[in-house]
Amino acid sequence: MEILSLGEKIKRRRKQLNMTLKDLAKDRITPGQISLVESGRSNPSVDLLEYLADALNTNVEYLMESEESQAEKISLYYEQVGESCILQGDYEKGQRYIDNALYYCEKYNLEYRKAMIYFITAKSYMYKRDFPMAQKFFLSANVIFVKNNNYEQIIKTFLHLANIALELKAYHSSSSYLKQAEKVYVDNKVVDEFLMGEIYYNMARTYYDVEELDLALEYSCLARNRFEQVYNDEDYARNLFSLAEEFNKKGDLPNAIKYSKKTLEVYKKIQYNKSIVNIEHNLGKLFYELGNLDESLKHYDISKSISTQNRVGCINDILIDICKSYLKLKNTEQCSKILKDIENRIEEHDIDRKIECKLIKYTMFNIDDKPEQAESVLIDTYVLAKNSGKLSKAAELAMRVGKYFIDKKEEEEASYYLNQGIKLFNEAEKLENYKL
Repeated sequence: MEILSLGEKIKRRRKQLNMTLKDLAKDRITPGQISLVESGRSNPSVDLLEYLADALNTNVEYLMESEESQAEKISLYYEQVGESCILQGDYEKGQRYIDNALYYCEKYNLEYRKAMIYFITAKSYMYKRDFPMAQKFFLSANVIFVKNNNYEQIIKTFLHLANIALELKAYHSSSSYLKQAEKVYVDNKVVDEFLMGEIYYNMARTYYDVEELDLALEYSCLARNRFEQVYNDEDYARNLFSLAEEFNKKGDLPNAIKYSKKTLEVYKKIQYNKSIVNIEHNLGKLFYELGNLDESLKHYDISKSISTQNRVGCINDILIDICKSYLKLKNTEQCSKILKDIENRIEEHDIDRKIECKLIKYTMFNIDDKPEQAESVLIDTYVLAKNSGKLSKAAELAMRVGKYFIDKKEEEEASYYLNQGIKLFNEAEKLENYKL
């Protein structure tokens, strides 16, 4: 990767377009003047710069981008690729990329990027359990973070140093680093529940290791409370949104922008997870209808996992469809387990899903050849729908109960429920017409 001067960019772009100096100059400027600009011996005016950008099918911003800005982008590329290699366990290859990034940082005095490279290098040594070298690079990074008031990075550095101290059983040092991390967090009004959760979790570990169990329990509870706030994305996003508005009212624009950005990131994450849950759930339904039950269950499980982890989507609907797949496989044992989970989750007023669950139970009893229980559940389901004002559903269920008794050749019972069904269908129709 090269860092190009203004003249070099113009020359490179001209060559890419197979243009001569004369082609580029046209009647706007002489080829000699363009040659002087390309060699760096002359600086173009704003008007000429706009002309050149247009003629070269590029923009003024690209031509005018400073060498420092280009260096930062190149350094960031090497940094990101290097860290990716390190996270994959390829430390040697990762370090080569990191060294390339460091070269540009030092040459162009990119302080923050340099600190981040020290930070990543420290983590690499940490993964390799070379704790002395990890400490050295974390401390070097922190000097720059402190100088530039990069509070969140300061806290993260203290957390890593505390973890190293815990590994070395240096409990006093660990406690000291964690207290410093907490102080930076509180003093500078950092808002990152996960970060604070990490501080409390590591404090709990430290107190547990030195057998101060009451304090270990206290900090474990504090950590749990912080993490619960993060795991509930909706609440977390609302809290961030409130903070962004508060900072805006105080005229603190940098923090208002910072927390509004975080808010948007969380809401985008929520929408992304909702989309994945919905897509996987619907793929499960499609494979179910196509008769591929193994593939259906696979997609239902993915949808269930993401829904549960991120608290998005309706987990009960996913579980109900999983039950239906197991019913088709006649696996009533597995279906029964999931049904108990659904029944524990369903809210009192959720009549539609209660009806769904009862009908699943009815089918289970039929598969297991338990006619008495099947009959009882089917009638209970009809009564629930009727008493809850679900007239159309109650009518449908009454007809189903009537058919059940016809199959049993119990004509009197069959006639009663069939008449109830007709009556309820009429009532439902009248109610619908009244609404219109």
